[in-house]
Amino acid sequence: MELIITLAVLWGLYKFASMLFSSPKKQPVKKRAAPRKSTYSTTARASSPTKRASTYTPKSSAPKPVEPKASPVKKSGSASSKRTYSGPLFAQAGEKGKLFGFADKSGIHELDGPFAIIDLETSGFNPPGSKILEIAILKIDRDGNELDRFETLIDPEDGNVGRTDIHGIELGMLNGAPTFNDVSGRILELIQGSIVVAHNARFEENFLTFELNEAGHNLDLIPALDTLWLARKTIELPNYKLDTVVTGFNERIIDAHTALGDVVAVSKILPEMLNRIGQLYYPIAHPQLPSASVPFKAKTR
Repeated sequence: MELIITLAVLWGLYKFASMLFSSPKKQPVKKRAAPRKSTYSTTARASSPTKRASTYTPKSSAPKPVEPKASPVKKSGSASSKRTYSGPLFAQAGEKGKLFGFADKSGIHELDGPFAIIDLETSGFNPPGSKILEIAILKIDRDGNELDRFETLIDPEDGNVGRTDIHGIELGMLNGAPTFNDVSGRILELIQGSIVVAHNARFEENFLTFELNEAGHNLDLIPALDTLWLARKTIELPNYKLDTVVTGFNERIIDAHTALGDVVAVSKILPEMLNRIGQLYYPIAHPQLPSASVPFKAKTR
């Protein structure tokens, strides 16, 4: 009996020891398994920002920047297109300015040339602080045939030539050149009965108005054609600078930024632009200009 009791006690101790030593092995396994399960939470967190990015980024960034940017482009394209342009620096179609009455597609007077193409090189951008340093006039018919030409350097009488790096005129080159007063009669002679042509003609108009008034000539308005406006109506280009327009018609400027070089370039493309635009009209007819030519000696570069 004592043996049985002893064996029972030993068996109970064995089972107790087995349970005691086996539970630590199982317990750590469960504790280590728990962190591994927590990796799913990091995956969920990682996927959560991704969903937010795909959901909100297009709404917050894609539509908002695109619409404002697209809108100004269309507006600027229509505002600065070949149809129209505004501001005191640019002549408007059909406008009566200080000296010129500008061509348009509708109007009162149907004129068909000849055309006196004018270009100026100046010591600055605005009179009276700036003066004319060089003038060239090339007179042609509608087909581009040359009828007359005139070019000369002009003594500004104030000793200022401005940006030599742009126009290439140095003060020493003007020694012996006539004054504007000397050549004003010859200018009037060439533009009598002609349509004055210039690229961005407002610039030429401002200087000629001032200089002719200073020389004592108070003139009626003269018919004029701005090739800046004409180019915008007849050819699509990225911009309408003279060299861009000339290149657009497969021509090139020889001696750019000289008065004669620029008028010759315009004379090459004017007939084609006139063919494309069709009949033009002017707000005024040819006035009678004074005859005031005096002898002088022109001086060229």
